[in-house]
Amino acid sequence: MLSVLLWMLVALGAAAQEEDAAIKAALYLNGASSAEELEADEMERLQILGKVRVNAPGRNARAILSEYQLAALEDYRHSCGDILSWEELALVDGFGKEAVEALKPYLSLWSDNLPGAVDTMSHFKGNLLVRATEKNYGGKIKAGGKSWQVAGAARNKAWGSYDYDWTASADIGNSRWSVLIGDFNVRYGQGIGIWSGFSMTSLSTVDAFIKRPTGIKPLCSFTPSEHRGLAGEYRFGRWSLAAFGDIIGNAGLHAGYVSIRSQLGLTVLPNRLSTDFAFNYKGIDLVGELGISGLTLAGRGSTNLPTAGKSVFAGALATKFKIKDIKCALQTRVIPSAFSGKKNGEYVAAAGAQWKSPQWQKLKGRQGFGSSVSKHAVSLTADASLLPVPHKDPGRKQLRIYGSWQWQMTGILALETKFTGRYRNWEPSRSDLRIDIKYSDGQWFGTSRIEGDYCSGTGVLGYLEIGNKGQDSWSAYMRIGAFNTAGWASRIYCYERDALGTFTVSAYSGKGVTASLYGWCKTNIGRHFSTKLYLRAACTLKEVTQPIPSIHLQLEMRVM
Repeated sequence: MLSVLLWMLVALGAAAQEEDAAIKAALYLNGASSAEELEADEMERLQILGKVRVNAPGRNARAILSEYQLAALEDYRHSCGDILSWEELALVDGFGKEAVEALKPYLSLWSDNLPGAVDTMSHFKGNLLVRATEKNYGGKIKAGGKSWQVAGAARNKAWGSYDYDWTASADIGNSRWSVLIGDFNVRYGQGIGIWSGFSMTSLSTVDAFIKRPTGIKPLCSFTPSEHRGLAGEYRFGRWSLAAFGDIIGNAGLHAGYVSIRSQLGLTVLPNRLSTDFAFNYKGIDLVGELGISGLTLAGRGSTNLPTAGKSVFAGALATKFKIKDIKCALQTRVIPSAFSGKKNGEYVAAAGAQWKSPQWQKLKGRQGFGSSVSKHAVSLTADASLLPVPHKDPGRKQLRIYGSWQWQMTGILALETKFTGRYRNWEPSRSDLRIDIKYSDGQWFGTSRIEGDYCSGTGVLGYLEIGNKGQDSWSAYMRIGAFNTAGWASRIYCYERDALGTFTVSAYSGKGVTASLYGWCKTNIGRHFSTKLYLRAACTLKEVTQPIPSIHLQLEMRVM
């Protein structure tokens, strides 16, 4: 019996290097500073993609790589052939070591060709995921090749209920055209014209100042789709033309042009038009978007809403550049509430800087590309906003500051600190300080966290987490923690390890203790088939309340 319990602690505990790398990639793609800033939709979107093949990028590649990176890949491969190492990919214009290290979990260098040749093969791949928790159950399925893809997901809201959330899509095409039927997201420009799906609201890092458009992408998520209908895209040289329409009447057109250093786009929607651009020259990125919307709402009594036919403008402008070893970013955006349809407008000015030490620290248990990191990394961003609610509270102001310092002390120990401060003139201010000490020797992992905040009262949370990665076949983690906050206003959010695509960020308030056990084991069947089983068990015990247990079981099967 004791041996069985020990095996469960080790083999079915909580995720390790693979999950950590996926989280880091999501942080990089979205410009977030911590997992608590991400949302489940984004992790589901990334997890279902599988590996994007650098040497044969299909349409899914636009969910990971920018149009500029794809254009650079195309030019490089036509001149030099397939890319055969991460070091070589880092030398391609638009990538660099930082980008490659961050995106590795979602990229593949697989190639059928001899050095100097270009891959033209088409390969089938599929993925099936089945999930069950104490609250709901569901599953996802995806299959596809180089020129087609079908995907679907469904989840019910509670055991015994038949109220399902579901999405489904089919995407067919080639390198010049594609047709998509079903659920999809649309992301162009900097989000002025249209940006469905996940969208960062904080500017906690310099990478968050510029959004990454991905065009029209099929959706396979447990969250219902914003668009369900028909979409298509045709590409001719550097130009592209796309159109979409959904069952609730939304429709749009987009024309785009991309070169090795620039990108232009025009988005046409009912009652809205926007134009966007992105430009890179000698390491300086400059992006922007301008939109115009014609209002259709007439005045209603004392609300004094704008009359029909009036046009409203909105815009965003951002730049990233380097001054020696310091990466800087600036952003401004003006989005009236009448343009966006939100209850408040956004008038924002922001600035940020990030510095990484030129000294490098070798990591224990790591070999080859990515086996060393900068000894110090410091980041500081700030934004000032006017967020008026027209005709109700036009004087709402906000100031936010984000600061972080990462110190790789030795090859196995790292210290990470993060400070956030937020001032608002219409509700209590909030400040938060977090300190993490992390241990990693390539197989064993550990994290100790202490976090405190103040917002109409104080809150504190701490936990200790240990884990082990057993080669490439299993991983296990165990966490114990405690929290004590003055109430909901001083709640603390904390990311909880879970199966990839099952994103969990808990809000801790009141007083209590928590414990969780999470792990996965993987089995390879032949060269092209694998299964992976995830299990997470957790329990939170609060003062004067019943224990809150939870269990998540997930099975993933993959064909490559």
